[in-house]
Amino acid sequence: MSGSETPMTLKGAARKLGVHEQTLRSWERRGLIRMIRLPGSHYRRVPVDEVERLLQEMAIQPAKTAPLMEMPDQSAEALELAHQLFAEVRAELASLGRESTLDEYMARRRGRQWLP
Repeated sequence: MSGSETPMTLKGAARKLGVHEQTLRSWERRGLIRMIRLPGSHYRRVPVDEVERLLQEMAIQPAKTAPLMEMPDQSAEALELAHQLFAEVRAELASLGRESTLDEYMARRRGRQWLP
C-alpha cells in the first residue's frame, strides 16, 4: 500500500499489530518504527506502510516455542537423594526453635536480610 493513506492512531496500530501502545512508543524510541507527530500536540500517528512492514517482519520471525518439559528423574538414586535432602532440611528446620524467624534464619544462612 502507498504511504499516502491516512495514518493510523497509535491505538489502532497497536491493535492491528497485537502489541501494547507502550510497545510502539518504545519501538519508536529505539528507531524500530517511524511515527508522525501531529503539529501542536504530542499525539502520534503511525503510517499504514509502517504497520504493514512490521506485520511482515513479525510474520517472518520464528514463532517462540514452549520450553521442553521433562519428567523429573524417577530413578532409585534420585529418589534416595531427594529423601536424604528432605531429612536434612527437616532436621535443620526442627533445630531452629520458635525463637528464630525465617528472615533471621536466612540472614544467618546467606549473610543478608530479606526484609527491610
